[in-house]
Amino acid sequence: MYALRRGTALVLALVLCLSIFSAAYAASYTGTINEDKVFFRMKPSTSADYHGRLSKGTQVTVTGVSGDFYAVTYNGKNGYVMKKFVTLSSSAQSALNATVSKSKYASATKISQLGDPPAYTQKGSSGESVEKLQQALKIKGYYTGTVDGLYGSGTESAVKAYQKAMGITQTGKADYATLMKLFGSVLTTTVSNDPQMKGITQISQITVPATSQKGDSGKNVLALQQALKIKGYYTSPIDSKYGDKTVEAVKAFQKSKGLTQDGVAGNATIKALFGKNAANYTYTTERLDWFNGGAEKFHNHCVMTVKDVITGKTFQVRRTFGTNHLDAEPLTTSDTAIMKSIYGGSWSWARRPILVMYNGHVYAASMNGMPHGTSTLSNNFDGHFCIHFYKCRTHGTDKVDSAHQNCVTRAMNASW
Repeated sequence: MYALRRGTALVLALVLCLSIFSAAYAASYTGTINEDKVFFRMKPSTSADYHGRLSKGTQVTVTGVSGDFYAVTYNGKNGYVMKKFVTLSSSAQSALNATVSKSKYASATKISQLGDPPAYTQKGSSGESVEKLQQALKIKGYYTGTVDGLYGSGTESAVKAYQKAMGITQTGKADYATLMKLFGSVLTTTVSNDPQMKGITQISQITVPATSQKGDSGKNVLALQQALKIKGYYTSPIDSKYGDKTVEAVKAFQKSKGLTQDGVAGNATIKALFGKNAANYTYTTERLDWFNGGAEKFHNHCVMTVKDVITGKTFQVRRTFGTNHLDAEPLTTSDTAIMKSIYGGSWSWARRPILVMYNGHVYAASMNGMPHGTSTLSNNFDGHFCIHFYKCRTHGTDKVDSAHQNCVTRAMNASW
């Protein structure tokens, strides 16, 4: 009984060995070089470098097909020989033809012929991106299998071999570093690996750009793309060009914020993205009707910024009193000095056209430059001064002051 079991085990082992041998043999075929001085190339291309030249009658091991070339092994080296210079048995030719790739990329002999770079892939991935990767590695001489779009052990080994040769970390994955080296570009980048991010991880690190739209390029688009990448809306490599992918990213961001989805990085979009107005944003100058809801826009003690239309100088003020018009005081000693310089160094009742910025709005107004009445701040300004808007009246006469209104009209033609 023991002898029978032992004999059966030996037979099974022999069958297993034969099966393995047959499978291994089926993956490669012996071919004979049929011309003299045939190039044994490193890649499947007539312009590729070569290991050497093979003499007529030399036997090589054929392991696969790549376009017009056979993938062969000779003298411990892997390479390619044109099909027409290798004689194979008809059965070997049939078997090899059965493994010829049906991929549209299988005939490419240059990386540039593969089109856009593939997406990031790894073992277990499948599809067109893997086909491009396999053919690129085949062109480079690292992959000898069939371009089938299946990221298996053979593809992983080829990727590792390429990574090792290029000095890249051998992850076996078609990652950013590998695709950049192999294709010269990638389809997507992240905040951490896009070279144009330069360590930027927060939007506050980016200078607020001017508005931009499709067709624009330069630093404003660069800043826009950087911010959109941080927010996760722009995944393409940053190129400072406002193309279709930037338009799509802007629209997606606008949708998330309830903005008009026009794909244009206008002020509303820039403000929603950066928290500030666009660098080139110009406020619309508004006419504020003081007795038709205008007075309610400024609560007591609110702080505003005043811009003198003639000189362009700005200073801050605080509302103190006022019913027929707004009474204000310069906020600080420095603001008082700026206001006094606007009047040439001497206080005056003269009216001047001004713009008042408050709560995101700019209003046309007029001021005089004479301290009078009550003061509440320690600012070297003994009293307060008057700011008139559209239809404001004086406190003394309860009438509209024409000089102030003429300045308000003049201010309506100015911009912040």
